[in-house]
Amino acid sequence: MDTESEQQFLATYPLAASMRDEDRRFLLELSRRHKFSFQQMRMLIELSIDLSLWDQGSLSMLWNEDVAAKLSGKPRNKAIIDAVIQQIDSLRKNPTDYSDFTRKPRMTSKATHIETLGDERLLGRCPCPVSGEKTRCCNLLTLDVVQQCAFACSYCSIQSFYHQEEIHFAANLAQRLETLELPEGAWHIGTGQSSDSLMWGNDHGILDALSSFAAQHPHVVLELKTKSGRTDWLGKTSYPNNMVATWSLNAPTIIHKEEHLTATLEKRFEAARKAADCGMPIGFHMHPMVHFAGWEEEYRTVVEEITTRFSPGEVVMVSLGTLTFTKEVLKQLRGSGRPSRILQMELTETAGKYSYPLEIKQQMFSHAYNCFPESWKSGNGPFFYLCMELPQLWEPVFGYSYPDNASFEAAMKQHYRGKISRHS
Repeated sequence: MDTESEQQFLATYPLAASMRDEDRRFLLELSRRHKFSFQQMRMLIELSIDLSLWDQGSLSMLWNEDVAAKLSGKPRNKAIIDAVIQQIDSLRKNPTDYSDFTRKPRMTSKATHIETLGDERLLGRCPCPVSGEKTRCCNLLTLDVVQQCAFACSYCSIQSFYHQEEIHFAANLAQRLETLELPEGAWHIGTGQSSDSLMWGNDHGILDALSSFAAQHPHVVLELKTKSGRTDWLGKTSYPNNMVATWSLNAPTIIHKEEHLTATLEKRFEAARKAADCGMPIGFHMHPMVHFAGWEEEYRTVVEEITTRFSPGEVVMVSLGTLTFTKEVLKQLRGSGRPSRILQMELTETAGKYSYPLEIKQQMFSHAYNCFPESWKSGNGPFFYLCMELPQLWEPVFGYSYPDNASFEAAMKQHYRGKISRHS
């Protein structure tokens, strides 16, 4: 194909710029011989990129026009594409095999900037659907004092929200937080939606400012969510009891293969243990759980480590959740060029986002919850919940459910405040 044809192709399908040269040439040749629809060509580009990022061969290896030898025109194109989709679907429907996946993405350093952010850029809301009861939502507010993350998790949605090569810290944070007006009813604020909460420690006085903010609003539970193992911030500042440090945990295979630059599972547990020993309330998020070969045993081990290293009275909450993508995030992941098998999954649309089918979610969440001893599920144990999941999953997983978001939020609020009060 000539340069002009390739340029026209890229202008029509910008995502094709992320393809390997040989894959793009193959599709250009196909487009010359077949009159694919716009949707068909876009699908083929996405499939080609997926195979490349998964390190599972190429579209040319799966392409077989003999399956439609007796057909012509549109029926022929459809039959050939359907045969390709069938082969790729077999990869998606089985637990992802990481045993032969060794490709690592290239990491680039990110510049840091300190700038003044408007109040509308400091406060945000949980990314659950903004209206209705499509998912059980706890009405979490977010405090985005840092925007962009220096970790490189392959599934990260933060990368699609902010400039990928720049990390922004809010200037004059302590003063800004002193005058920040919270909306009526605000009680639970998280700082881990736009960046990792604790990977920065107290750099730029972040934790000093947040500690003062939490002390100024004792009715608010301020949650610091992290995948780091950093602990140099402990013991240097007196943190109020309404500041809760939480660690996102995952199976060792997923941490190693997909959560690049983050702390190992052991380092995360060590940091959580040190925080608890310093008197800080802690919590854990098993999120995102991934359906991969060996997931049952590895997630069982994660739960066993939690219940061995900590007492139920020390842990405020345990959440369960899994991979959830918007169309924009899917586009960003495919356009990133980062090797990953995170999208080697059966994508099912639910509540405007894409995730695993419900039966797989129920299987994973039930397995993790059932691994916790009964002593963790009552009395002084943590508050268990599903993060951004459909209401119908609660009953089969936990044996109970909430009739609406308000009831869920009220139960969480009562438990958190009670746990923190007893902790103090």
